Amino acid sequence: MPFKTDHALSLLTRAQKLGRLGHAYMITGPRGTDLEGFAASVLALVSPARHRLLDDWAQEGAVILRPQSKSRRITIGDDASEVGTIRYLERMIHRTTGPGGFKLGIIVDAERMNAQAQNAFLKTLEEPPSRTLLLLLTAHPGQLLTTIISRVIEIPLMPPSGARTFDEYEKKLLTVLEQLTTRATGSISAALGLKADFQSIMDDLHEEIKKEHEEEFEKEQDHYKQTTDGTWLKQREEEVTAQIEAAYLQRRDALMDLLLAWMGDIARQQVGAEHLDLVQYRDATAQLAKRWSPEDTSKRVRYLRQLDQHLHTNVNPGLALEVAFIQAFGR
Repeated sequence: MPFKTDHALSLLTRAQKLGRLGHAYMITGPRGTDLEGFAASVLALVSPARHRLLDDWAQEGAVILRPQSKSRRITIGDDASEVGTIRYLERMIHRTTGPGGFKLGIIVDAERMNAQAQNAFLKTLEEPPSRTLLLLLTAHPGQLLTTIISRVIEIPLMPPSGARTFDEYEKKLLTVLEQLTTRATGSISAALGLKADFQSIMDDLHEEIKKEHEEEFEKEQDHYKQTTDGTWLKQREEEVTAQIEAAYLQRRDALMDLLLAWMGDIARQQVGAEHLDLVQYRDATAQLAKRWSPEDTSKRVRYLRQLDQHLHTNVNPGLALEVAFIQAFGR
């Protein structure tokens, strides 16, 4: 059962005072939950330092990993000197100690560890240095290896309002998903129609992001064109292109996460679970929970998770979407 953040922190505070604080926690919660802010508060339990922002803890010796590069993945790394990788964390967690005497390691968006990174991280979980505190932050714990989940203590959090909030494009996707309650499924044409709706949302999103960044770039050009040479302009063009792609991939990932949360709620209702990620859409997911068999739901979730993984490789995104939607909704 998810906790309100203040209650969850009070439980950890009590455990720390009793000398029962664990060495590894998985902090989970849907979008809108301040996982990083909560993690910063947890670190303050074992250190005299006080920082509200998680990244500020790096100056106290905390090792903070986030998804890297275009693929937004956390990798094992070629060697221990490669910052932002699991091998880097393993090296630094043995070398760096915070002001409270604890070694602190935090993995943000932990589900973004690839399989190799997750297996490597298991070694740290199984044999951590003494006085170590590891925090895994994730909105999708189901994407982590069961061997990792079994070695951490989960702290599920509620968002402040008790319900998720959505941006314009997420609302569009939720409208499409609500229509599944009245649309036919189980045919290739229906699956391709659903895929077309999803693709349209992503295309509109990409266009908006591109427009925003290019408008800012035009302002920079007007300001600097009289004082800089062509080299600066070319470099900025490349930077803007990379920024557009990175912003789009992050927002696309959020849409995929929302799609998986919707399907997850259907599965939860089929087994009578009380907690749902999308409480505002309880009635719609309940209808689909009755309409689909648990086996069908499991199959759909499996194919959509595979799609999420494939979208972080070099496959053609349009083709990957088409194949996955046919597999998930066309049979």
